[in-house]
Amino acid sequence: MRRNSKCILFLIMLLLPLTLPAQNKQKVKFDVGFKGGVQAGIYKQTELTLDGYKYNNKSQNTRIGYTLSSFFRLTKGRTYIQTEGTFSIDKHNFSFESTIADDTENAVPRYRLTTYSVKVPLLIGYNFVDSEPYRMGFFTGPKAKFLFTSLSEQQFDNFNFQSAKEYLDPLTFSWVVGLEVGIANLCFDFVYQVGMNNASKYIYIPETGNRFHFNRNINILSFSLGVTL
Repeated sequence: MRRNSKCILFLIMLLLPLTLPAQNKQKVKFDVGFKGGVQAGIYKQTELTLDGYKYNNKSQNTRIGYTLSSFFRLTKGRTYIQTEGTFSIDKHNFSFESTIADDTENAVPRYRLTTYSVKVPLLIGYNFVDSEPYRMGFFTGPKAKFLFTSLSEQQFDNFNFQSAKEYLDPLTFSWVVGLEVGIANLCFDFVYQVGMNNASKYIYIPETGNRFHFNRNINILSFSLGVTL
């Protein structure tokens, strides 16, 4: 039910701008472009418990991920609506500190995760600077993430159960806030993305058949450079 509600909300926000009445005779401009960038994610989860063994989150060693996008924009005056199709590679590295007494410094539990996904946002923006060839504006809106779960790469090191596997949610949502700077047909985006739901379903231990919930949302900071055709 919660998943259906979020999908309906996303579709409503996607279609809402199409229902707005026209304002004066300003010309609507349509732009297409491409951009690429880098990103780093931070999970909010602070501890992980697997089958009675508790690990306190020692650090999240940020790993750089990559994005490649095509975007489509409708501009009327200083206001614009933009959507994108983004292929994203997200990388995460977790180090944990075990509470087990006989653990050594050379056996720090680590979890490495690489995911591949397509992200589709709906952004509403406003250019508070709009003087050719320069522009600067802010934007915000929802984003849907479609994860290729079969392509995800996971590696559990120095855990008590080496065959552990995390099952990831294939569809998650987030809210985006960003700043764009444009010079002629070049654009620079600085974006902060706040996760709205849990990215993980559960972690499964084949040896025991047990499932453990890893309750965490992901926030992402990204930068991209693009060009408008």
